Amino acid sequence: MAILARTTILPDASAEPQDRQIYNGDVATDPQATALGYVVRLNKKAEKRKHSTFNIVGALFLLAVVSLLYTSNVIAVNQLAKEVNDLTNRYNVIVSANEVLKAEINRKSSLDRIGALATGLGMTNPKEAPVWIEIDRDKVDELTGK
Repeated sequence: MAILARTTILPDASAEPQDRQIYNGDVATDPQATALGYVVRLNKKAEKRKHSTFNIVGALFLLAVVSLLYTSNVIAVNQLAKEVNDLTNRYNVIVSANEVLKAEINRKSSLDRIGALATGLGMTNPKEAPVWIEIDRDKVDELTGK
């Protein structure tokens, strides 16, 4: 026959006090401090928050301002690019109009056209070459009294 024995496993005494914390700061009046087998623990050191709410809200506000400035800058650049494009188109229209005017001036000032108009008015080419007349400045000054 086998004898069955009932055994009770008690929790490890060293593990329990590590999990227990005293938060009121009154260690001397703790009733467990005088009992045997208990370890008195000092208050757990407060952990500092890594990120405060004010810093998070401030960072979000700063992010919103930066994104707003970036968006307004993109809009301004797009407007300036449109204005440059419009001015370039206007410049090209003016340049092409100037080219048309230059072509018209060249057409109207051609010798063939002017000769045909002069012949229509009864003008003719001279038969002899023109003669150059030289004027003596000293004689002109004598006659005018200077």
